[in-house]
Formats: sequence, C-alpha cells, structure tokens
Amino acid sequence: MNRINRVHVCVLSLLLSLSVFCSSAAAQEAKTNELMEKGIYLFRQENYDEAAVVFEQAVQKQPRSSLAAYYLGLTYKRLENYVEARKYLEASLSMTPKIKGALIEEIDLLYRLNEFEAAKKWINIAEEEGVRPAQAKFLKGLTAQKSGEDEVAIQAFKDAKDLDDRLTQSADYQIGICYLRMKKYKDARDTFKDTFALDPHSDIGTYANKYMELIDRRLEIDKPFHFQARFAFDYDSNVTLLPGDASLVGDISDKADTRQVFDLKGDYTFRLEDSPLSLKTGYGMQIAKQNDLGHYNLMGNFFVAQANIAYDRLLVTFPVSFQHWIADDKNYLATVSAGNVNNFLIGESQLGQVGVIYENHDYMRSSRFPNESRSGNELIGTAGWFWFFAEREGFVNLRYAFHKDWTNGTNWEYVGNRIGAGALYPLCDKVKISVNGEIFFQDFDNRNIIFDKKRDDQTYAAAALLSYEFFKNTELQLRYTYVNAQSSVSIYDYDRHVISTAIQYSF
Repeated sequence: MNRINRVHVCVLSLLLSLSVFCSSAAAQEAKTNELMEKGIYLFRQENYDEAAVVFEQAVQKQPRSSLAAYYLGLTYKRLENYVEARKYLEASLSMTPKIKGALIEEIDLLYRLNEFEAAKKWINIAEEEGVRPAQAKFLKGLTAQKSGEDEVAIQAFKDAKDLDDRLTQSADYQIGICYLRMKKYKDARDTFKDTFALDPHSDIGTYANKYMELIDRRLEIDKPFHFQARFAFDYDSNVTLLPGDASLVGDISDKADTRQVFDLKGDYTFRLEDSPLSLKTGYGMQIAKQNDLGHYNLMGNFFVAQANIAYDRLLVTFPVSFQHWIADDKNYLATVSAGNVNNFLIGESQLGQVGVIYENHDYMRSSRFPNESRSGNELIGTAGWFWFFAEREGFVNLRYAFHKDWTNGTNWEYVGNRIGAGALYPLCDKVKISVNGEIFFQDFDNRNIIFDKKRDDQTYAAAALLSYEFFKNTELQLRYTYVNAQSSVSIYDYDRHVISTAIQYSF
C-alpha cells in the first residue's frame, strides 16, 4: 500500500512540474509575442532606436527565434549598424524556420559593405532555393556591377525584369549605367531613352534624361569629324593686320573701318579601338574683307595635326601646325609650330595644363631696314588651370605663358610674360556669356636702332561674348574686344575697339 502511494506521489509531482514548466513556457512565449508585436509596430513607424531595444529583449527571451533575430538584424540595418545587422541576419538564416526575407536582406547588406564574394555565395543559395528570384537577380546585377563585371550585371538585370516587370525601369536604368561604364555610349543612350519613356516624371526617369543629355554631349565630342562655319560683321576703330592676336600686330592704320569675316574649320580624328592613341587632323580658312581699307584685306589658311595619348587622368598631346597669311593679295606671313601640351585632371572638377611650343615666323615681305626684320624663332612655355561648374557647362580659367623671341632683326627680339584669365557662364540652356582678359609684357633685348631707345611694351586686352543658340548647333554671337598697347617707343602705342556680330554653325 505504501509502495502504491509513493508511485502516486511521484507521478503527481511529475505532472505538477510539467504543468509549471508548460505554464512558464507559455507565459514566456506570450511575453515574446507581445514584445514582437510592439517591436514590429515601432519598426513600421520607423522608430528604429526603440524598436531595437524591444527586439533585443525578444532575442534574450527567445534566443532560438529566427523571427526575432531577423527583425533585430533588419532594425540594425536601418540604423546603419551593419556589423550587428550582419550578425543577427546570418543567425536567423541558421535557425528554423528560415526567414526568406533575411536571405535577400543579407545579400543587400553585403553588397553595401562591398563584400562581393560573400554576397555571391548567398546569391547562389537564393537562386538554388528559389527565394524571391526577381529580387535575387536584381541584387546579383548590382553586386556584379559594383565589382566590375558589367556583362554579368547586364544579363542579371535582364533576367530580373523578365521575372518581374515592376523592376523594368530600375533594371533598364542600371543596364544603362553598365553600358556607360563600358563606354558603349550609343547603347547606353538607347537604354536610358527607354527608361525615361516608361515614366518621365519619376526620379529614375529624371536621372535617365540627365544621362541622355550628358551622353549626347560626349558623342558630339567623340565624333571623328567636326565642322564649323562662321560669318561676322565687324566694326574696328583701329584696323591692324592679323586682327586676332595683338602680339603679332603688323601695320596699324589709325583708321576705323567695317569688314566681313568668313571662317571655316574642319577636323577629323583617327582613333584605334581600345587604344589610348589618336591623331587629330584639320584645316581652317579665314577671309577678312575691309569695306574701305583694302590694303588690310586678309586671307589665312591653317593646317593642323595633333597626336594624342590618353591615360586615365592625363592627356598628352603633340600639336603641329602651319599657318599662311596673305595681305592685300600678297604673301605676308608663314608660321610653323610644334610642341607638347599636357592636360591632367585635378579631382573631378579641375583641369591643369602645361606645355611648351616652338614657332618659326617667316615675314615674307622684306624690310628696308634689316634690324626691323621680325622673322625668327619663338619658344613659348604655357601653364593653365580650369575649374568647371554647372555640370561642366561653365568654367573659370587662369593661364600664363612665357615667350622668348629670337628674330633676324635686333629691334624685335624680346622676352615676354603673358597673364590671362577668363570665365564662361551659362545663363540658361541657350544663352552663354564669357569674359576674358590678359596682360602681355614685352621686354625687348636690344636698344631700338631707329629710335635710339630701349623698348618695353605692355598690351592690355579684354573681351566679352554673348551667344544665343537660336537653332540646334547654330548661334547668334555678339562680341566686344578692347586692346590698349603702351610702349616706351610711342609709335607703337594704340587703342582699339572691335564690335562684332556673328552667326556660327557647328556640328
């Protein structure tokens, strides 16, 4: 009898223990569920700091809860605490039941951390298990794109939009980025065009449209052939020969006149595919016809060739040119030049430039006085700086050049320093304004034999240009130029005002 009672007592104690344990477990689960509901509510309200505290309590209560670990990892991710986020997301993936969303969030997190190999491992798992296939493919594309595998990325984005057409615009946008990185500009432009057409008013559509504009400009620059034609009508208060460059001024008329100026320029660039080498060749012509002072009529021909070597942030060029001027139907000046000019990027919005140019000037009309011969050689060292703004449509420029001229006539040998500055500002899409100025100091080596004086010149020049693109590739231009030359030999003093209106077409 006592034995039976002892058995009954043991069974009863076991049942009571199980009851207490189950009640405790049920209470703990209820408490965890209450915490999860509160945490999810705070998460959806984007109150991530408080949600993290609540989910931490839930994980402490139920350390084997994949849902609690998933939400805690997701909350840390929103707080950009990626180390803790990764810890709990990966923990949730090792528990049962596996949260499918955790797999996608883990891939996205590793993509953000640039841990591409780890991301690819989880992408393979997602593809094998068929977890959210469209999102997995899209993330595969982003990961491949960021790690430089653009071909793989393009295929992944195409697969993503085939699986879910809601991803079409985003996938096409990323495909366009890949083509842009691969320098397939036409394919990129076509893709961005499709992206914009899907929803022109969305953020992605706006970005795609911006990229199309940039690509159009790049394609315009990269076209092998460029052509420009310009017609101008000028009023010149003091006509000189070679109106474009005060340092090469010949005769000074001390008379005003109007003239018509015709300019034609064309160039073609030979490029080797996937090669940094290119060769630019070109021809230009200018005709300036005075309405009264026929003696100052000019015709110039220009031939240029320039070898280029392009590196990542450096462009090395070797320009060679020949110019020939005719004044009043007679040969006047021939100039041959050759040199090296190097352009290098400074950051993302600045450009530096250094170079050296050799020129030979042959004035083909002999002077009555040998000491007045300006034919000879010139060496020019140049340096410049550009700062670009307004999406590279505008810029500020500073420049310096050192001149050393050896001439046949001792009166014209000099050392010169030229300092200049300029700026271009786009007032709107169609209207631009530019201003520039320079000072040129010339210290002549020898005493002027004719005037028996040491000659020093200072030439000040300033110009402003307003242009309006009233039709595609066609501009209406209004330009004002002022030149003031001061010299210790007064015969070389002069003032000059030039007002020019022009129409210019280029493609």
